[in-house]
Amino acid sequence: MIDGIYLAASGLDAYTKKQEVIASNLANTNTAGFKKYMADFSIKTEVVDGVESEGVHAGVSVDFTKGDLTYTGNSLDISIDGDGFFTIETEQGLRYTRNGQFQLSGNGEIVTSDGGKVLGQNGPLIIPKGKSSITVDGTGRIKVDSSAIGEFLINNFADTSALVPTGSSLYKATDEAVLDTDNLNFEIEQGYLEKSNVNVVMEMVGMIENMRSYQLSNYIIKNFSDTLQNLISSQSNVT
Repeated sequence: MIDGIYLAASGLDAYTKKQEVIASNLANTNTAGFKKYMADFSIKTEVVDGVESEGVHAGVSVDFTKGDLTYTGNSLDISIDGDGFFTIETEQGLRYTRNGQFQLSGNGEIVTSDGGKVLGQNGPLIIPKGKSSITVDGTGRIKVDSSAIGEFLINNFADTSALVPTGSSLYKATDEAVLDTDNLNFEIEQGYLEKSNVNVVMEMVGMIENMRSYQLSNYIIKNFSDTLQNLISSQSNVT
């Protein structure tokens, strides 16, 4: 019975984690380049107070399925139609993103909304002062008033599960991450943004199902608790 209570209780923790994941997905429905999180349940054996017990655990992963492209017309809204990530230089190190909603800093650098520097093949991309017309071709080559100033550094990874989210649609490459230079098939689209890959309807359905599972686990725990209490009471009456 104790094992049953522990299993149901661990289920409550797992369902709570999944609810947090769904809430995060829904909150980022309109975030450009956002990749939804997924909570996967598994049964694991743990030792609690010297006793082995099985519990439900929720592991979180990222679904890197590509989102639809939407036209904005803004010259610094850039999307990757295909494989790869923009490479960003931050104070914490290199980061990777599919969110191409860029802007210019005070010194003309192309940056993210958080101030991360968007990297080109030869370092940060800088728009010369006094220039106005910015065009980007399908390969990612940038021209300002017909003069080439650089090319977006697009990186791809053999296994995207080796990328860890760090917030703001940015990802850090772990030590296990391997660059994939052989399968980098993409076309850069200027004036377009990649939408979030969150399906609101599916997330809401998942939320309802998860809440029902949470309530069921709570009901099971209450039944176990009531049964255990009745057993204790019956034993007390016998003595």
